[in-house]
Amino acid sequence: MDRISLICHKLSSLIWGYPVLILMLASGIYLSVRMGFPQLHLIKILRNTIGTLFKKSPDPASAGSKGAFSQLQGFSTALAATVGTGSIAGVGTAVAAGGRGAVFWLWISAFFGMALSYTENILGVKYCADSKTKGAMSYMEKGLDSKWLAVIFAVCCTLASLGMGCMAQSNSIISVCSGSFSLSVPLTAAAVVILTAFTVSGGSRLGRVAERLVPLMSLFYIAGSLIVICRNIAHLPSALQDIFREAFNFRSAAGGISGFLVNSAVVVGLKRGAFSNEAGLGSTVAVHSSCEIKDPVTQGTWGMAEVFIDTMVICTLTALTLFTSGIDIADGGADVICKAFGSGLGSFGEIFIGISIALFAFATIVGWFFIGLKAWEYLLPKKTKLYKIIFLLCAYAGAVTSVSLVWEISDIFNGLMAIPNLTALLLLSNEAIAQHKKRSL
Repeated sequence: MDRISLICHKLSSLIWGYPVLILMLASGIYLSVRMGFPQLHLIKILRNTIGTLFKKSPDPASAGSKGAFSQLQGFSTALAATVGTGSIAGVGTAVAAGGRGAVFWLWISAFFGMALSYTENILGVKYCADSKTKGAMSYMEKGLDSKWLAVIFAVCCTLASLGMGCMAQSNSIISVCSGSFSLSVPLTAAAVVILTAFTVSGGSRLGRVAERLVPLMSLFYIAGSLIVICRNIAHLPSALQDIFREAFNFRSAAGGISGFLVNSAVVVGLKRGAFSNEAGLGSTVAVHSSCEIKDPVTQGTWGMAEVFIDTMVICTLTALTLFTSGIDIADGGADVICKAFGSGLGSFGEIFIGISIALFAFATIVGWFFIGLKAWEYLLPKKTKLYKIIFLLCAYAGAVTSVSLVWEISDIFNGLMAIPNLTALLLLSNEAIAQHKKRSL
């Protein structure tokens, strides 16, 4: 097992060290330039997405359309898949490895990632219209006429949903519940499986759970972060200054060119951004193509809003909470996050982080179940019950076993999802640009 783990670690580092990161960044820059940087219209993006949730009148684009989700349910489900434990503990790990400057490159990743999410969801909705295939597989098969590319993507997506989307998140819940709340591991594992089974037993129930859970947990976490930052407000200017100053400090903790390739602020920030918001992986396309509103640009705009909320809001607040708390961030991880929140919330800090990580992890399980199910349906449309059984078994297995190897394998499959997806985005970019110009922001 040690040898397998080492091989997987090296393969994961190879994929995410340069090939995928360069492809993602270059694709994001290329699409941004060709579309006139749509992500700069941030006020319009938020007004045309989150702002519409407060309107009583429905979006005219949804008239007469049907889908698995309402727009709020689709937004919440997609955000659930992206806003996971990586937005909390993952940020601590990132700044421990790459320094405070990694946050700047995380922002860069999110900025160009918004263009990737915009493009993939435009294409997804366009090619999923009047089709049973929901997800990035649709534009690979129909747009590129490449069934084999779609199959590769679907296989990697399914395996990623079972690993990172299920087992790893289940393990995070158990770690928090047993460590922070001293709950029984077997009983908590059983509870996770039962809650997951109840939530995913129907598409409508999954959507209803997501639309109630995700907004509340996000607001809960944002409020807690702001309280800590405000109580340490005197340290905020220097924290922001450090982010920009260290962003261009190319010395690595490990030293030398090999250390830079792994631990520099640039590499760590870009990598954490890609892990966090999943823009360019094609994962949330399955959700947006299942929404009531069938307008490609509308769903693409929602995709941009999700990347912004996940990385520019939640991840940034996590980082600023760490930096303003004044604690040593060298170790990273959940323990450091607990100490940071304890600086502003006192003894409630550990409870707050425990609840937040558990909710974020469960939300990720819910979101990735739907994404993985659509990939499975593409491969084995008549065997959906089998996927549900396997998914629940993985939820229990992840809860009671070590999943360090699962994370490594999941990272590999995430990277392998990105390669066919980004290839399709670039080859079909003219079609996405045409849709963008037809109904520009």
